[in-house]
Amino acid sequence: MSALAFIKVNRLSINELTNLQVKPSQQHLISDNKDWLEEVLARDESLSFGIYHNQAAAGLITLLDPRTTNEDKDHFQPDCLYVWRLMIDQHHQGKQLGESAIAFCQQFATLMGLQGVTLTTMDTEKGNALSFYLSLGFEPTGRRLDGEIELMWRAKR
Repeated sequence: MSALAFIKVNRLSINELTNLQVKPSQQHLISDNKDWLEEVLARDESLSFGIYHNQAAAGLITLLDPRTTNEDKDHFQPDCLYVWRLMIDQHHQGKQLGESAIAFCQQFATLMGLQGVTLTTMDTEKGNALSFYLSLGFEPTGRRLDGEIELMWRAKR
């Protein structure tokens, strides 16, 4: 059985997370980890976690609680945790780490007293992750934000 851990990003873990990369065919879908980490570490309202598989850095996820941000409130569903970024390194894809990361988000949202999880994805780009999120129970909200489709998962009551 493999061990999976989500560890809050800190100054000590930046180097190993910066070096993670998606497949070349996916690079147009996501920004570079180095640039991303510099931006999110300067912001108090985001929570970034390194995804570790068998103690090796395997991915990165950033979450945002809409109740704690000064960002444009219309960009977020007020009762849902927002997945701002999810990336799995090219060498760790196909190991169900993405599914585990979404399950982590869903549990985290519930613990925080939120009713669900939202995210946006580039649904019109080749190689997009829309079918992945739909397979995990996300549904389109009918909104487009910054040219991307907004998806939502609601906790069962």
